[in-house]
Amino acid sequence: MKKHAVLLCFLVGASIMLYGCQQTPPMRPVPEAALTYLSFNESSSYFKRVQNYEFRLEEGKANAFFWLANEEEPYAVPVDQEWMNTLTGFIRQYGLMGWDGFSGSASGLLDGTRFEMDFSFADGTAVHASGYGKFPNSYGEASSVIDVHFMQLLPEEMRDW
Repeated sequence: MKKHAVLLCFLVGASIMLYGCQQTPPMRPVPEAALTYLSFNESSSYFKRVQNYEFRLEEGKANAFFWLANEEEPYAVPVDQEWMNTLTGFIRQYGLMGWDGFSGSASGLLDGTRFEMDFSFADGTAVHASGYGKFPNSYGEASSVIDVHFMQLLPEEMRDW
């Protein structure tokens, strides 16, 4: 009798998992079109010298922009094709297309981390995600590598927090 109950639980659990897998929408592929814009902003109670940053491809010119604390104008750095390809690779590697529409908020959180990410491609494909205390899958890894990728463009003395 006990073996039958365990087997039944296993079969029910497997059925639920298979049903859930069938209902999962397919992951949107990363477009073949060029990445034209990416904005990332993360804020919390700790102070960072770089408040947020952007990538823009406009009229054939590619630049990264940094909004530094207490500065009115962004700090611009030209970027090359290899840098842009790496950034697009992060979108693919960490499944950022699946973040579209994410809007999480941890109830009752008084002092947490807030983020917002937007990016778009030349074909019009766009993704927006935001959260406060809740994050999409792979957020920690993706935000870390994107942060390092941007920050390595700044002179060493400007990277301090």
